[in-house]
Amino acid sequence: MARKTREETENTRAQILQSALDCFYEKGFSRTTFEDIAARINLTKGAVYWHFKNKAELLADLINRQAEKNRLEIGSRYTRPDSIAALRDFFRREAEYIERSPEVRKFIFFTLFQVEWSDSIFNQVDAKTGEIRDFHFKTITNALTNAQKNGEISPKADIRTAGIVMVGTWRGLINAYICKDLKFSLSQTFLEGFDAIIDRIGNNERLGK
Repeated sequence: MARKTREETENTRAQILQSALDCFYEKGFSRTTFEDIAARINLTKGAVYWHFKNKAELLADLINRQAEKNRLEIGSRYTRPDSIAALRDFFRREAEYIERSPEVRKFIFFTLFQVEWSDSIFNQVDAKTGEIRDFHFKTITNALTNAQKNGEISPKADIRTAGIVMVGTWRGLINAYICKDLKFSLSQTFLEGFDAIIDRIGNNERLGK
């Protein structure tokens, strides 16, 4: 049998990841087997094991793949905001992406509600995705720190606390939006919350207040 080219190998890996997401979404993480993932795309279980040694490794790759899709969709020039306006635009673009993409909503629903996050699974996945887990907090605090240096927000503002509040607001609204508990615009609602937080820590002297 001829060796697969790198492109063929990557295509197979992508098919496995997509099949895994569909299976996890439909059956849940714990109830899905490698046989289920393989059968959906007419592969053998061994072919799936050739690419991934266990489901935790597969889940980590799914998270990394979605993070890369997010970066491409939002645009690389928006992923390192260095001002209040740039940070606001970053979240606007990400929220709008979630609103218009059924696939990304499927991914979020699966990771929030269909993975049994035991310590073992969390630790295995976190070892490969830790930077992604902390991405929004670091993005916010880096932008706010720069904004504080430039006088956009008060020198007395507690950047870490503001970052925690903003991340909590973002994650809480995504949870409610994905669950469809309430009917609301994710982008508009978060930006209203964002503006309220910024107004609270704003440089009142610069703003003339």
